[in-house]
Amino acid sequence: MDTQFCKVATDGRVMTITIDRPEMRNALHAEAHFELSGVFDRFEADPALWVAILTASGDKAFSAGADLRTPSNKDDPRAFRGMPVPETGFAGLTWRFARRKPVIAAVNGLALGGGFEAALACDVIVAAESAAFGLTEPRVGLAALGGGIQRIVQELGPKRAHAMLLTARRITAAQAHDWGLVAEVVPAEQLLECARRWAEEIAACSPAAIVATRAVIGSYYALGMEGSNREMFALPEVRAMLTGPDAREGGKALFEKRTPAWAEPQ
Repeated sequence: MDTQFCKVATDGRVMTITIDRPEMRNALHAEAHFELSGVFDRFEADPALWVAILTASGDKAFSAGADLRTPSNKDDPRAFRGMPVPETGFAGLTWRFARRKPVIAAVNGLALGGGFEAALACDVIVAAESAAFGLTEPRVGLAALGGGIQRIVQELGPKRAHAMLLTARRITAAQAHDWGLVAEVVPAEQLLECARRWAEEIAACSPAAIVATRAVIGSYYALGMEGSNREMFALPEVRAMLTGPDAREGGKALFEKRTPAWAEPQ
């Protein structure tokens, strides 16, 4: 895959996407956003890929957020509502609400502003001990408009979220783990190994079941507890899981005491 601002590697069912602007603390400008959006498009479209890992080069920053130094073309026809990002949002990820496949953030340093928003948009976050997180936009006269405000309230509840949002305060990886934002904290040299282990655990599950599970999670956010429970059997992803080959293969493999041979997602 020909990319300029990130590195892309695939290993089995897992795609690893590495933001590669270490000289800018992996801050992203317009072209990087559009490039990453195309990478995630390809990940979603490839049935052989089941999980993605998003990380970054170097050990200083996962992403310091938006690159405010590089000018953007406000007339770019690809820009969403005049902003230097695609319709899928910061890093091509934060507004990708129709995403079907899981993404793991492996946070190797500072995740600030849009960088934190990109991590929050992932399904699982693992972090190096040196990582730090913050929605720091108010310190430069802006607000976290890439989904960060909504997601941090959803993740932490209002009071903890307000404490972060209204002070633009950073928190450590340890505190993010204590608050439930981060699934695991490891020494920096073990970060990618940790992310890969999580990816392999996900990839050991039925991809149809993972897609259906993500769809039900989405319906809960959209409809609430009762609405989601009443409507989830109408979701196409749930119907596809229940009528697809994996529902039969799982029970058969369990009975035969073997590893299931899952079908590729459609």
